[in-house]
Amino acid sequence: MKKAIVIGAGVAGVASAYMLCKAGFTVTLLDEKPAPAMGSSHQNGAQLSYAYCDALASPSLLAQLPGILLKKDPAYRCTLQADPDFLAWGLRFLINSTPARFSNNTLTLSRIALRSHALLLELLEKHPIEFDYEINGKMLLYPTLESCQKHTKILEQKRQQGFQLSVLTREEATVIEPALVHYPDPIASVIYSPGDAAGRPDVFCQKLVESLQHEYGLKTQFNQKVQGIDHSKNRVTGVCFRDAAPLECDTLVITTGQSCDLLPSKDRSLGDMWPVQGYSFTADAHPQAMQTSITDVKRKLVFAPLGNELRVAGLADIGRHRFHFTPNRFDTLMQTAQAAFPLFFGEDQGPPKRVWSGARYVTPSSQPIIRKGSLAGLYLNLGHGTLGWTLSLGAAEQVASLINS
Repeated sequence: MKKAIVIGAGVAGVASAYMLCKAGFTVTLLDEKPAPAMGSSHQNGAQLSYAYCDALASPSLLAQLPGILLKKDPAYRCTLQADPDFLAWGLRFLINSTPARFSNNTLTLSRIALRSHALLLELLEKHPIEFDYEINGKMLLYPTLESCQKHTKILEQKRQQGFQLSVLTREEATVIEPALVHYPDPIASVIYSPGDAAGRPDVFCQKLVESLQHEYGLKTQFNQKVQGIDHSKNRVTGVCFRDAAPLECDTLVITTGQSCDLLPSKDRSLGDMWPVQGYSFTADAHPQAMQTSITDVKRKLVFAPLGNELRVAGLADIGRHRFHFTPNRFDTLMQTAQAAFPLFFGEDQGPPKRVWSGARYVTPSSQPIIRKGSLAGLYLNLGHGTLGWTLSLGAAEQVASLINS
């Protein structure tokens, strides 16, 4: 039987392991953390935003760049680095910010997302795992008509792809989501997608790994950092560790940006990816809190209901190559959430139950890197950025198709 190793037990890695198990491989899932989904997938925004896979590089973000560099926008922190990789990534990011490239990148991501949604529904029919999954729809709150109208063209293109999207007034949106009465600022327009969902990615990974172990004999090895890729005659033969015996395989899939150092030089180019650090907190849901996922376009925050809890995520710190814990950014996140929904995050609600920060590797186009490596048997499934949860199964299916071909 064919042997496959997947490096990374976040949503991309677990989804890749799932696809390979279904394809008849004997799969071993590796991660340097002690359990699945302990890195970027641990406490991320939790929204499954199938209809809103917009590329990060965009004309609107380009227009905001001067304010970001001058630190006038609390949602972003950009620390410029004299690093050739960062400078190359930044230049390629700017090139992808044109209207044409933004549209092409977004529609490509939307196609992966649409397939990912269908695959999740198929998966849950066979593996009915519980992870507070709820198809609760999603709303984007726009402060001005102009800011919403900029998306008219891409909105129509998404409808042609099969997404159900409506433009609502504040009054119409409030009928669907009564919590909007507690939003203090003007809402000129709301884009609503009833088919979007939310769920806990960490619990999904943990439960799916357990299911794959039971049904397919998935093997796991945690708390082990891979030190190198073993190969012979230009073909992958396995991986090696510092403190454990090497493992053999015919197929190796790398799903974490942190593992790029393992790749042969032929598989690395300047500016392929750069980590963008995000933040979240999880709090007990107020009795009147939203039941629909919400994105506050003005504040660049997402709110995702998860059972009896509410996940709030946002902020993007760009520039540092390594994860850097910044406590005052959590203060910014909390203050911004309080400004958006004062009733839900007031002092009487108490502190958040959990806080999280993690680095997501983002490509200049926001499109994930899904391709064969320079060694036979080596495959890459990387760079999903903030969309890893949404794109996970669709991207995994693509890499499995490459392997099977």
